[in-house]
Amino acid sequence: MNAARWRHPVVRQWYWMLAALLVATAVASYSAFFWRFDLSLYDAALPTGAAPQDVVIVAVDDASIAELGRWPWRRALHAALIDRLSEFGAKAIALDFLLTEPDLEAPQEDIALAQALSRGPPTVLPLSVAMPDAGHPIHEVLPIPIFAQAVTAIGHAHLELDRDGVVRSVFLREGIRTPEHPHLAVALLASEPGAAPVRLQGARHPDLAGAPNVWVRDYQILIPFLGPPGHFKQVSYVDVLRGSVSSSDIRGKLVLVGATAQGVGDAYPTPRSGGGRDMAGIEVTANVLQALRSGNAIQPLPRWATTLFALLPVAAAALALLLLAPRHSLLVVGGILCATLGASVLALRSGVCWWPPSAPLATLLIIYPLWSWRRLEATQTFFALQFGSLANEHFPLLSRIPAPSSTQRPIDFVEQRIELLRHAIERLRSVRRLLADTVSNLPDATLLADAEGRVVLANPAAAAMFGAPDYREMEDKPVDAYLFARIGIDAARFSALSAKAPCTLEATLAAGGRHTLIRAVPFRDSGQRRLGTIVAIADITELRVAQRERDDVLRFLSHDMKSPASSLLGLAQLQRDPSRALPPLELSQRLDLLAQRLLTLVDGFVSLARAESTDPLAFEDFDLRDAVQDAYDEVWATAQARNVNILARVPEDSVIVHGDRQLLARAIINLLNNAVKFSPDTSAVQLTCQTDSDEASIKVTDEGPGVAPENAPLLFQRFTRGLHRSAVDPGGAGLGLAFVRVVAEKHAGRVAIEDTQAHGAVFRMVLPVVDANASRLPTESG
Repeated sequence: MNAARWRHPVVRQWYWMLAALLVATAVASYSAFFWRFDLSLYDAALPTGAAPQDVVIVAVDDASIAELGRWPWRRALHAALIDRLSEFGAKAIALDFLLTEPDLEAPQEDIALAQALSRGPPTVLPLSVAMPDAGHPIHEVLPIPIFAQAVTAIGHAHLELDRDGVVRSVFLREGIRTPEHPHLAVALLASEPGAAPVRLQGARHPDLAGAPNVWVRDYQILIPFLGPPGHFKQVSYVDVLRGSVSSSDIRGKLVLVGATAQGVGDAYPTPRSGGGRDMAGIEVTANVLQALRSGNAIQPLPRWATTLFALLPVAAAALALLLLAPRHSLLVVGGILCATLGASVLALRSGVCWWPPSAPLATLLIIYPLWSWRRLEATQTFFALQFGSLANEHFPLLSRIPAPSSTQRPIDFVEQRIELLRHAIERLRSVRRLLADTVSNLPDATLLADAEGRVVLANPAAAAMFGAPDYREMEDKPVDAYLFARIGIDAARFSALSAKAPCTLEATLAAGGRHTLIRAVPFRDSGQRRLGTIVAIADITELRVAQRERDDVLRFLSHDMKSPASSLLGLAQLQRDPSRALPPLELSQRLDLLAQRLLTLVDGFVSLARAESTDPLAFEDFDLRDAVQDAYDEVWATAQARNVNILARVPEDSVIVHGDRQLLARAIINLLNNAVKFSPDTSAVQLTCQTDSDEASIKVTDEGPGVAPENAPLLFQRFTRGLHRSAVDPGGAGLGLAFVRVVAEKHAGRVAIEDTQAHGAVFRMVLPVVDANASRLPTESG
């Protein structure tokens, strides 16, 4: 896409739409505007897993409450439980009971519990937080010193409630001013014998560190709950106390002791809660413990990262909408939407991180219809302008396109525009048909070549000139392939011809030697951008022949006819000088000779012009024998003066032809005069008329010097003479035989010299026969 297209009005609208959508997506993502959908998706996509075998919960359940009485119990029972767990070989213990106040009624039980904690396996206790009240700031509430000194570590058991009141995350370290207290699960892992330091992970929150009287939390993780409440292995507090459980249930395991009975301990809704069952706090701690041990704790992305990732699919979808067709862009946007949702779910289920996708998903849902609306609006605006412009245009032979305001037949607005578009398409088709018909019916060979020099349109005249079977087969082929084969114009010369168009050049066809006039004209679009070249090739052979004939006529007028006229003028000037004047008899003879010569030239020229202009529509049927008789009678006296005998032979039956009797008679006279002129004295000229099938032929044979074979093709051209073998030129203008040829062709016949022997010549004129009736001419005259 070039720079100009990026500045198109539609593209500018795309800029504004993209900017608005990116801002809206960033705000929605950063502010968690769609938090309900995000949390619902998180809950649905959270993977399940098998509970670990080395973690067990000793539950203060309903059965224990029923047997041991109301809660809280005496601390001696807790001491006995610790001893029993130590006896069974517990690896480490998390005692999720708040022991922040001494037992004033039985202080010896505090001592007993402290001693049990000291001699038992590593044990951790929780602390609590006293919220600020009147005159008291927020402060920590730790276990009483006797217990704090007896346990391995102290941690917090606080959980984070989301906006919907569901527990999904926990902070691994908390404290006043500095997050110094680990979570109970972290403390338990660290208390294992020979355990390596626990590597904390999660989202950092260092912004509140160091502030006075502020509870600071850090290292936030999302809890990958392995299953619903009761998913971890649980044994009853009272069963452990009685020793009725198997030691294998405790030995070498991490033991979490806490309340699960209704109304006794803390319980929270979690993503795995269902059927109205909340998850006990001790089981939430077990899920946190397993997440830390397996390294599958889910990291919540920082807001800036969440926002940045939300912008990427929106930008990709917007780019697809701009560059692709609507159908393809719909598929791409749908694919990006599915990929966005899938990426979020995959990252969560693989335990990598949680990326809330609702903000980009919402944008992706509206971006296609929004851009489609803008495209439709832009298209409608463009159509309205173009249809209005077309309505004001008038093209010859084509009807006008109705104005948009006058098209009221369809009710729907889009249907109105479709109706106008239909009119425009019909008009375009009509213009194309008109152009094709115009080019097709041009008498000259015409080719339309594109900018690459390939034929896009041709006409039948071009196919006939270049020998193509069909003009449609010439399309999409290089135009120089035709021009070079016939005229010798190759690709380089055609490119030069197109570059300087409009221009004209004359060339000769390789076959037939016909003359052509080639005119190259560029054609352009409405923006004056050159699209290609129109090549018109006119056959000007007849024009060149006419020009040659005109030149011959001019030479005839300037020489042959001017010569006797000049001689007449010379005689007139000579007679004005008495000392040089000719005698009257000699002057009369010279004037007679020059006048006869001039009259013969004029008569031959006029006769030829009359023959050429004769309209065949005025022809009539007549008996060819009559024209032969007229010619015979006309030439007989001349032949007798030369002592030449004319022998005429004609058929007994009529020879009916369609034509002009006077012209044909004159043509036969010219043949006879030509034969008599070149015949020696006391010789004979034969005049024969005969029929053969549907043709009649007139043959004139003389005994003169004959015509050389190389001169035979020139006999019937204008102003040609002196072609006989005789060394003496008998005179004449060279129009007689040309007249014979024209008359024969006008009557759909032909004339030729048939025999060019050493002595004598045979001329034959062949004419089509119409009908024949019996009639007689003299079979021989002499």
